Amino acid sequence: MIGTRYDARVEAQRWAQRLLERPWQWVLLDTETTGIDGLAEVVQIGVLAPDGTPLLDTLVRPTRPIPPEATAIHGISNMHVAQAPRYRDVHPRLEALLRGKTVVVYNAQYDARVLRQTARLSGLGACDLPVVWQCAMEQYARYVGRWSDRHGSFLWQPLPRPDPHARHQALDDCRLTLALIRRMAAGAL
Repeated sequence: MIGTRYDARVEAQRWAQRLLERPWQWVLLDTETTGIDGLAEVVQIGVLAPDGTPLLDTLVRPTRPIPPEATAIHGISNMHVAQAPRYRDVHPRLEALLRGKTVVVYNAQYDARVLRQTARLSGLGACDLPVVWQCAMEQYARYVGRWSDRHGSFLWQPLPRPDPHARHQALDDCRLTLALIRRMAAGAL
């Protein structure tokens, strides 16, 4: 198991290094949502270039009210999104920013699913973004190397935050993910 953990860490470090060697090929994305279930919708989208330049930072008005439990996590209330664009209005710009890119997300499977759900609930139908998704959370789990026999995989780790009690914001989470990728590439942490 020790060799496997070391190999996984080295591969995760190489993944981060390869990203940083080709900054024109990828972007970071994060969303804040109304929840985690099959009806959850996006309420904020952030897209960041690998050099730290914000490419998109927008609130999104969902089709249903934001539950108080979600607001408690990210601080985005129904009042905040009352005048925000609907997802169907944001989608063309998002699609143009992401087209042909590798999209790196901390928990890519979740964000990809919620973006598809939001598109469907916004009347866009089965709308998949034309991107390759890569999960920084899975790579970080490999980098940390805590194995779970129960799950048969490396344990997912929370995104490291300077203030664990701070509210989540999409662009801030993109910046934290970028910093994590840079630390992994350098062999730090």
